[in-house]
Amino acid sequence: MAEIKSAIQLAMEKTKGLVMDDREKQSLALKEFAAGMLTMYRRYREGLADDDETRAQLDALECDNVQKRKIALDILTDEVEAADDVAGMGPLFSFIAFVIDEESCRELKRIEKDCLGELERTRSAIRSRITEDLAVSGIGGDSVEPNVKAWPIWKEASSDILRTLRQEIGKWKEGLS
Repeated sequence: MAEIKSAIQLAMEKTKGLVMDDREKQSLALKEFAAGMLTMYRRYREGLADDDETRAQLDALECDNVQKRKIALDILTDEVEAADDVAGMGPLFSFIAFVIDEESCRELKRIEKDCLGELERTRSAIRSRITEDLAVSGIGGDSVEPNVKAWPIWKEASSDILRTLRQEIGKWKEGLS
């Protein structure tokens, strides 16, 4: 009587002689390091790991510093491109600071500070403009606090600031190479 084989047994027989070459092993290891660093960043961003714990985890990675920096800069690029709010990027910049040199870190902090300063100046100017527009409409007083983020003018202005931040980060990254 013939033996009935499971799908797993058939797959195991067909892949019996397959092995990964060094290039494939290296590529797989790099993908695993990138996934591990992304997980570390997300834990750090969510407050599940503090500075010391995150730094220790990064130090424990069996990956050279050049690769760590490259992976971290890829995370930076991806996160900045996906971001819709500049104000929430503090943890991202702090995480990147763990793997770059001190001079680059100062420059990145300057970019962040300039961007947040511009964001606050813009928010203040828009708040004043909204308050004036509301006063003209007969809505005014000390208790009127406009929700700046709900106004289209804010969305446009914050998008412009985010676009500028992306450009600054791009220039900064080019200077690192």
